[in-house]
Amino acid sequence: MERIFHVKDFFADAKNDSEAIESCFAVARDIAESKTVVFDGKDYFIDRAILIPSNTQVIIDNCTIKQNDYVFDNVFRGDNLIINGIDPYGAPIDVTPIRNIKIIGKGEAKIVGTDKPQIGYHPFFKEYQTMTGDFWGWRTHMFSFSFCENFELSGLKLRQTMCWAVCFDNCQQCYVHDIDIRSDVKNGDGIDFRSGCNHCIVENITGFTSDDTVACTALSRGKRERPLSKYLSVSEPYNSSHENIDGSIHHIRINNILTGGFHHGVICLSAHGNQVYDIEISNVEETGEGGREATVKIYTGYGDGYNAGDIHDIKISNVISEKAKYALMTKCEAENVTYENIVQNNPEGELFFKK
Repeated sequence: MERIFHVKDFFADAKNDSEAIESCFAVARDIAESKTVVFDGKDYFIDRAILIPSNTQVIIDNCTIKQNDYVFDNVFRGDNLIINGIDPYGAPIDVTPIRNIKIIGKGEAKIVGTDKPQIGYHPFFKEYQTMTGDFWGWRTHMFSFSFCENFELSGLKLRQTMCWAVCFDNCQQCYVHDIDIRSDVKNGDGIDFRSGCNHCIVENITGFTSDDTVACTALSRGKRERPLSKYLSVSEPYNSSHENIDGSIHHIRINNILTGGFHHGVICLSAHGNQVYDIEISNVEETGEGGREATVKIYTGYGDGYNAGDIHDIKISNVISEKAKYALMTKCEAENVTYENIVQNNPEGELFFKK
């Protein structure tokens, strides 16, 4: 019989919500078979990331999980990162495999980032900055999962993100659906599949994203020396801690994306010889809120080493632009990109851009 644990039952010896959550997961983690952890009965205010082990279902039942002021961390991530104690915000020492994780929202389940982001010194710019956006690395992601197989995320409202809302690197068999996102931060992507991801589905996404709503971004070069730059940390924990990675992304299905925002609705992006292929993009529609370069964009950038055809076998259908300059934009030598039923409703926009 599957064991069910309620976080609200672990407050007897806890000083705060994070301690109660950790006590609950400590007991659940000792059970090898499948288990369920339920957040219900109150709203939860956390000081650090909630770490999810394999074979765990998390139910967020009609409540909110919110970061406290000045928290600089994920809301959820796998418990498989071996953190470097000398550089806890940088690439981990290692990332071990995890599998069979579900995070399911019910009713008015909501995840909310901090009201007051941490302030930190940026040595490249020689100034203090709000620690949001991709310069500050993987801890800015609301959900961060690496080297994970068989993952599901659904039924949640995501608010006050600090960078990308949901990020996967080297993950397989992920299903992300029925998520509403509102972001207004720098690099405020919705769902990002990074190098090594394959056989994933994302569908039924609504809201407004201040950057790309769904991204298939294959840029990783694996573990390497990192000179001081504007990027103070890594964004892909597994890929940045392992050599000889497979940096490609393939067999991703993206369907029923109804969002406003900036930059793009859906992108496929490749560099450094990584490939993006066997991608199906369908039913992508803009709400008319915001303003984008393109509703769907296929391109290379953020590094060199792109080979003609590194992006290939992309099937695009039923795209409706309301505010974007281009409904469909291609800025690379891609192969076997097919499209049908592309609509441009912006009277000042264009249907296609191809370079």
